[in-house]
Amino acid sequence: MREQLPALRAQTLPGLRGAGRARAWAWTELLDAVHAAVLAGASAGLCAFQPEKDELLASLEKTIRPDVDQLLRQRARVAGRLRTNIRGPLESCLRREVDPQLPRVVQTLLRTVEASLEAVRTLLAQGMDRLSHRLRQSPSGTRLRREVYSFGEMPWDLALMQTCYREAERSQGRLGQLAAPFGFLGMQSLVFGAQDLAQQLMADAVATFLQLADQCLTTALNCDQAAQRLERVRGRVLKKFKSDSGLAQRRFIRGWGLCIFLPFVLSQLEPGCKKELPEFEGDVLAVGSQALTTEGIYEDVIRGCLLQRIDQELKKTLGANDVSCTLDGCLEVPWEQEGAAPNLNLVSSFLAGRQAFTDFLCLPAKSSANWILAASLLSCSCFRSGFHRDSPVFLVQLAEGLSHSLETVSSHSVWSFQPTPRQ
Repeated sequence: MREQLPALRAQTLPGLRGAGRARAWAWTELLDAVHAAVLAGASAGLCAFQPEKDELLASLEKTIRPDVDQLLRQRARVAGRLRTNIRGPLESCLRREVDPQLPRVVQTLLRTVEASLEAVRTLLAQGMDRLSHRLRQSPSGTRLRREVYSFGEMPWDLALMQTCYREAERSQGRLGQLAAPFGFLGMQSLVFGAQDLAQQLMADAVATFLQLADQCLTTALNCDQAAQRLERVRGRVLKKFKSDSGLAQRRFIRGWGLCIFLPFVLSQLEPGCKKELPEFEGDVLAVGSQALTTEGIYEDVIRGCLLQRIDQELKKTLGANDVSCTLDGCLEVPWEQEGAAPNLNLVSSFLAGRQAFTDFLCLPAKSSANWILAASLLSCSCFRSGFHRDSPVFLVQLAEGLSHSLETVSSHSVWSFQPTPRQ
């Protein structure tokens, strides 16, 4: 896109008609079209490479699998011995330093993210209700188009989302006081993480609503019938949002609980427990892999014990039916599980453990671990993109009574999410 801009300015700007805002709008429309073409070309290239990539990855996995199995077995043996050696000091530290504060930290984290996501749900429900109400009134297509466009823009409407963002900030002072004894200095990042999560879930819910509406609405329906179908879509979206937000809350609490407590526990155990690590170096070096280190296994053992504590507290807070101690396949002590493929000292690139690895982290975007998989885990979610102003087609055509059917319209062409200039 950067390569195209100079030539576009030189060749196109002189020929644009109009002045002022009209000229600027024409230029923006052209940039949107060029960006869509560039994006389509890049996507086509990536799709063409995908079969070759899958073949190469399968071949690589066959090559390294025997070595990985041996490495994991050795890791399990070393982890078992390490856990036995540090169990006493670790349990003493957790009981003395972590357990007294853990319930309050978990509850405050839960309130922080819960209030923000409840505000998201309220805004989402109000937006869907406005669309249904507007459709029942049989308005002009222009008015309905504006309503659908506003609905699609909700996740990036700063004034609208400010309510959700403020809810995430309410517990900042209280949580800062609870985390201060552990030397945690990332309170602002934590708040940003809660706000970012609210925007993610809002964007996902909006995209889900528009996608489902695209599938179930046609011009054969009158406005009342279309509104009834939108009501059913509304129920499905809110049900999905409830499930997604519950899972997101648990991931948020687990991830930030680790960020608060893990560095502190490691620092408390360092004077005594780290002195015992050299005696395990021989077993680790015998594997002959740089992916496995004694210190990495040591930290994973402590992380597993700490996650067990956090999950137990989550179970008490949310109820046994709402939380599992092994969330989404995130294994607290993965080397003990048969057939598990744990991350190797947070530098995993194995297919079997990739999703569990990212779910396990639940860390802020600038975490030291998340960047490793950033390139390979990009999705086609609309989260980071703006809502295309020409996308609200189906409701407008229903309102205007156009005769042609939309049943065969591809969601990729109708619900096109493109980055906007402000992003």
